[in-house]
Amino acid sequence: MGTRFLPYNPIMSTLAQSKNNQLRKLLTTSYDRYHHVDFLEIDPLEFPHQYKNPLDQEAAAILSAVFAYGNVKQIKNSLRVAFNLIHQKNKSLSKAIQNLTAKDRHHFRPFFHRFNKSDDLFILLLLIQKSWEQYGSVGLHFLSYHASQDISFEKALIAFINDWKKWAQGFPFTQKTFYYLLNSPADQSCCKRWCMFLKWMGRKDALDLGLWMEGSPLLKLKVQKKHPPVAPLLSHQLVIPLDTHLGRFAKEFKLTKRKSLNWKAAIEVTQNLKKYIPEDPTRCDFALTRRGMLERVNKTKKAISLQ
Repeated sequence: MGTRFLPYNPIMSTLAQSKNNQLRKLLTTSYDRYHHVDFLEIDPLEFPHQYKNPLDQEAAAILSAVFAYGNVKQIKNSLRVAFNLIHQKNKSLSKAIQNLTAKDRHHFRPFFHRFNKSDDLFILLLLIQKSWEQYGSVGLHFLSYHASQDISFEKALIAFINDWKKWAQGFPFTQKTFYYLLNSPADQSCCKRWCMFLKWMGRKDALDLGLWMEGSPLLKLKVQKKHPPVAPLLSHQLVIPLDTHLGRFAKEFKLTKRKSLNWKAAIEVTQNLKKYIPEDPTRCDFALTRRGMLERVNKTKKAISLQ
């Protein structure tokens, strides 16, 4: 039997074109309205921007991303506690991390974030420290598994997370709660927090840091053990960080057919966004998330005022 094609339906075609135009306009207007530093105060990306040293920024970005679950106020309060504790050891964030020893474990006791406790923060800092010692930066560690021809960073993220999981198993105080910070595409998680972090690393503008892109000083650091040259992260290899706001948006515009916001859904949404922004599919992530958050707040305020 030959291939069957659905008959042309001019009404459905017009509706689809209208939806496409609506989405294209929404991407543009949202980016122009919300992709500004003015909105950093309601985003964990605010913390890496407080540092100028690239190693400090890298560490601050990892902490800010992996603990970015819960409400904004809760996230910011937890991160302030974490950074204050680290800076009690040294004014330099990177030097404080580099100089940590097992004796410092109890120093972080005041920290907790929802079900993550102080040991989870301490282990995360030790993993950053180990990547720096062995590779020069976390970026060089991650990108040692990455290739310029890769469609996305999926392969590298899986390998990198596997390394950190193995290293974490070597600490006698590692609990199950820690592994919540190390979700992976291999688990079919959408990896929202890691996708967000990698977006910060793989884009460069007034908001995103571009620390793992070509020309970054973090990709030029050397350690005693020689490693082959790495391919920098490219913007078109990024994957959209799917959360409830972006998930709702993606389903409204049929960017995914999947019911669950898992890794396959994140890839599907990213591929569909490439139809509009081929070289930079995550460009509007920050703007769309801010738009979703603020619209939700405004609706709540309006509902309260009508009561």
